[in-house]
Amino acid sequence: MSGTLWYGSPHHYPAVVTDRWGRCETTLINSGGTFTMVLRGNRFEGASVDSLALVGAPTEAEPPALNHGDLCSCTIGWRMSVEASLADTGLTSIPLTARLVLGDPAPNNAIDSVGVTLKLHLPTGVVETTTPQGSMEDALLDLQRRLPDGIRLLACISCAFSDYHPAGSGFIGSMACFRDRKDAYRAVADKWDLFDLWDERSGFVQETFHCPDFEQRQSGSGYRG
Repeated sequence: MSGTLWYGSPHHYPAVVTDRWGRCETTLINSGGTFTMVLRGNRFEGASVDSLALVGAPTEAEPPALNHGDLCSCTIGWRMSVEASLADTGLTSIPLTARLVLGDPAPNNAIDSVGVTLKLHLPTGVVETTTPQGSMEDALLDLQRRLPDGIRLLACISCAFSDYHPAGSGFIGSMACFRDRKDAYRAVADKWDLFDLWDERSGFVQETFHCPDFEQRQSGSGYRG
């Protein structure tokens, strides 16, 4: 199965975009496989927040900066919830804020930089990443390393049945889920084992999602470790 997995209704995240025209409050809609956002009358859609493509023609007043049709030269901030396990209170939803900086068009037809920082708002205070990262995977792993003792993030990034293709991954949402092939995935020890199992994945998931099949990942398991 190669489709995208998502859980529940589309999620609506309060968002703020800052660009050459100033600050604009909006909503980032996450449908599991597609992100949608309206910026000053311009509608954007994309499989990832770092590649939001303009739908239709740009507005004449305060047009967005584009790189081959994708939004660029701006900062997108949004607030979502993630599941966590707290030592004293058990399972709960915790606010997570993200700040994504999209750079300017570069000669190689891409943009010159992509960097995301995260803040997890715990009851005892804020835990945040140290430096901007190029993907949600790296940012979440950095965040997890900084969590206080007794606190665990319960999301696909830390699940026992998720992995990335050895050829690489995108900014968000290219994580494969093997929840329907748990025993087979537990036997994966290297990339060749993962190649053999890849086409039997249950689908793709976003790193911050959580489902009833979640199981805490142990260090050194699967291809990604």
